[in-house]
Amino acid sequence: MVILHEGWAARSRGSRFGTKVGPFYRGINTAYIERLNATFRAHLAPLTRRGRAIARTEAALTAGMWLVGTAYNFCWPHDSLRLRAPDDALHTWHQRTPAMAAGLADHPWTIGDLLRFQIPLPRWVPPKRRGRPPKHPPLEDAA
Repeated sequence: MVILHEGWAARSRGSRFGTKVGPFYRGINTAYIERLNATFRAHLAPLTRRGRAIARTEAALTAGMWLVGTAYNFCWPHDSLRLRAPDDALHTWHQRTPAMAAGLADHPWTIGDLLRFQIPLPRWVPPKRRGRPPKHPPLEDAA
């Protein structure tokens, strides 16, 4: 395999699918996807069974996946994101969640914090009027 470098872009020749690009990988890394699938299967009971009938409805499965995904990002620390603690600290590592690494949180949330968090509702937009227009326009308040 011959790798040609052109400025910032590196092109790979000889690769059957052309997915390897220099020292970087431009395609989807299946190891990350399989790791994510394994995390969901480990924490969501309907995905561990062969059939999906235990979830009863697609809405229940979707809600469970949102809960696991949010807990994954806000509640569960990841070893790959940890930072070395100062020498005078009690622990060797400072554990971080993906939300902490992204700057969205300053501490790992508990599941209780996650479930009690209130998401603000979006601004209400009146529905678009459908059908035939009324014969008489609505009366406006004189006050």
